Amino acid sequence: MQPRDNRIRRQSPSRRKRRAKQRASMGRLPVRQILTGAGIACVILLAILLIPKMFRKEQAPELVPGDIIDSAMTAITGDASDISYLQREAKIQYNAINEPYRYGDEIVFSATSGNMSYTRMVVFNTETKESEIIPAKVKYNNLTGMVMNEKYIVYLDASAGGGGRICCYHRQDGTFTYIKEYLYAMPKLALDGDFLAFLQQAGESTDRLYVCNLNTGETVTPKVFEGSAGATGGVHLDGAMLTYATTYYEGDVLMSRVTTLDLLSGQETVFDWDRLVYMPMRDGNHLAFMSAASGVPDDVYLSENGAAPQLLVSGVTNMKMGDGFLAYTKDQAVYVYVFETGKSFRLNTAVSKALLSSVEGKSVCWYDVTSYDDVDIVKYAEMEW
Repeated sequence: MQPRDNRIRRQSPSRRKRRAKQRASMGRLPVRQILTGAGIACVILLAILLIPKMFRKEQAPELVPGDIIDSAMTAITGDASDISYLQREAKIQYNAINEPYRYGDEIVFSATSGNMSYTRMVVFNTETKESEIIPAKVKYNNLTGMVMNEKYIVYLDASAGGGGRICCYHRQDGTFTYIKEYLYAMPKLALDGDFLAFLQQAGESTDRLYVCNLNTGETVTPKVFEGSAGATGGVHLDGAMLTYATTYYEGDVLMSRVTTLDLLSGQETVFDWDRLVYMPMRDGNHLAFMSAASGVPDDVYLSENGAAPQLLVSGVTNMKMGDGFLAYTKDQAVYVYVFETGKSFRLNTAVSKALLSSVEGKSVCWYDVTSYDDVDIVKYAEMEW
């Protein structure tokens, strides 16, 4: 088969503006290791401000992938096994359910409150079937982008006209803290333990990477991207391992730089690839990302056990990384791909339609969109194989 050419070439000087609009609306070779003086200084600052003893985890294996392998055929072929028997429906007594995120036995989402805006924060318990309204103060129009664990609910208070603020609800004492305002596209939030990370567009040609300790309230900016480099998608936080991507041009070819930063050791591993890399995510020694030659990224690439990234599946609407697997939406169905076995599974039934909403650990949560009526239906499953 003929190899695919997925490189993107420079077309106009307004790339930055188009990218900002695209990020706001999306609701997504050799390897060299870099250990610079600036990186070491950044690590010292992070260690002082952010890294408590409880955050120490076993050091993740080093990734050393080579050039991307392109093929006209995806790695996943054949029919996925049906494990729809694992699905459960969350009997939520709200018609409009915005961006449900499941953690443990709880699902957090925002709902409307007498108008078209999502201004009510709700936590639904899948065991007791009870809902708790969280008294979040709304400064702008919509509560969205929520992530949660046993200690925090972090969310965006977003303005319909653009911009907004990042806020945190401390679940143990019921208090709220304001983290930061933003002026441009909505940041994608990553939460792990006490730590929150996100990329923020700070100007026409500036992006900043933020890492926050929600327990102490301290925030650092370990990276600032100026000039032609632009951040794509968001960050992924897997324990102490932070992964993100930026873009730049080499001649007329769009390049992407994927960086994994170990917050404990300060070690950076950098990959430069000749295509758009969107939403890179890492789980142990597996690195996945979305890409496309043009338009919205809908190809998923995966580097397994240090091998070259290969095209895993095409035509994907969205994807999220779980504990030992990737979950993604394709053709209005939700699938999981298991790293250890290389097998894929379908979560919703063959006669239903689905859209992935969240993944946390072994838990997958999605919308049932079989019928587009006025009632949102949320389903979830705990992975078993």
